[in-house]
Amino acid sequence: MTSHYLEIYRSQKAFYDSGATRSASFRKEQLEKLWQLIKKNEKQFEEALYADLHKHPQEVFITEFGPAYEEIKVQIKNFRKWMKPRRVPTPIFLQPSVSRIYPEPVGNTLIITPWNYPLILTMRPLAGAIAAGNTVLIKQSEYSANTSTLIETLINNEFPSQYIHAIPGIGSEVLPPILEQCHFGRVFFTGSTIVGSKVMEMAAKQLSPVSLELGGKSPCIIDNTANLTLAAKRIVWGKLLNCGQSCVAPDYLLVHEDVKEKLLQLTISEIEKNYGKDVQHNPDYGRIIHEGRYRKLLSYLSEGKIVYGGNTNDEDRFIAPTIMEDLAPGANLMKEEIFGPILPVFTYKNNGEVLSKIAENPYPLSVYVFSNDRKMQDLILQQVPFGGGCINETIYHLANHHMPFSGVGTSGMGGHLGKHSFDLFTHYKGVVKKANLPEPFFRFPPFTDQKAKLWRRIVDRKWF
Repeated sequence: MTSHYLEIYRSQKAFYDSGATRSASFRKEQLEKLWQLIKKNEKQFEEALYADLHKHPQEVFITEFGPAYEEIKVQIKNFRKWMKPRRVPTPIFLQPSVSRIYPEPVGNTLIITPWNYPLILTMRPLAGAIAAGNTVLIKQSEYSANTSTLIETLINNEFPSQYIHAIPGIGSEVLPPILEQCHFGRVFFTGSTIVGSKVMEMAAKQLSPVSLELGGKSPCIIDNTANLTLAAKRIVWGKLLNCGQSCVAPDYLLVHEDVKEKLLQLTISEIEKNYGKDVQHNPDYGRIIHEGRYRKLLSYLSEGKIVYGGNTNDEDRFIAPTIMEDLAPGANLMKEEIFGPILPVFTYKNNGEVLSKIAENPYPLSVYVFSNDRKMQDLILQQVPFGGGCINETIYHLANHHMPFSGVGTSGMGGHLGKHSFDLFTHYKGVVKKANLPEPFFRFPPFTDQKAKLWRRIVDRKWF
């Protein structure tokens, strides 16, 4: 089976080398085809996502269809402008010359996607790769079996395999030979830090550049100046979206001790307002993706004091929204990304304690600050390295295609969305075009003090 995928890779390489993917008309046609592929099959996607994650159709539109359509629309609207060569200034010592940057596709690409948002986390990078003029191999997670199989079927029926092809199978079996034997102009991976490091190690054997969207412990800080009612509303929404299975979900709360009890009351009230007291039978509430994740989350529940929730159902892989305090020393709950509807709460007295707590799990993918104190906001922005985030909001930074979505350090590298996606799948080729005029005598050997002085005079010109 692996030899079959290697053959597809070779066919994609030949297709790219033919120049077929480069024209603007071809790119536009494929992006429109991708849009229609989603549009025509919305009902099937809703059914598959419900089967995998118990997602309500409205949540599917908010978190899957809407962002995918937006990304494709942005690429269609702008890629012609982005793909044009751009003239840039030329230093005086290179005159008379003209300098230009030529955007060029990176070639053959590989997109590896996770199970938690299987549609959007496939379609957004795929749109960027198409707009930039590349071929694409896609490997989706086997855990979101219904949605992944649907996407594989639709992609492979709609696009020729020498251009775009989705690979079925177990990732740990299929990916190693492909990564280790094939060079890609870009490997785009979204998933856990542990798997991401393995992908990067395998890709290094072919010197394939890698973009990693990973995870981490994303803190949510609430100080004593925050609008607590709004904070509770937005924290609950961000935490329980997709049943907590979001890489950018608020992972734990750091609450100023003066407002902790009030915030917890408002948070519990908001949970019950959204999902009622019988959360298990609420159609708006999701489920844990598979048994392994469910068992991992169950193990966390014994690591501290449950102050709200904690109800579970093994047959349904249901875990109620749960708030925890007084975690045991060394609890795994605070060493690993939770990826579920469990919310640990810590209090602090001063800002130094906030920075110390975040430093226990450095380089979070996201940080959220609920505060009306500009100094507090600036402290977090300036002192904490993180991928991206929000002030007085959660998760919404992912919705702005004008900003790159990226991790930093152990939470990832290589931002994407909008122009940043196009850039990620593009090589910018710099070219100097020199005029056919006589050369300055001091350029060439034999070197002399007089020539050196002339070079210094040119280079040392004051720029202010």
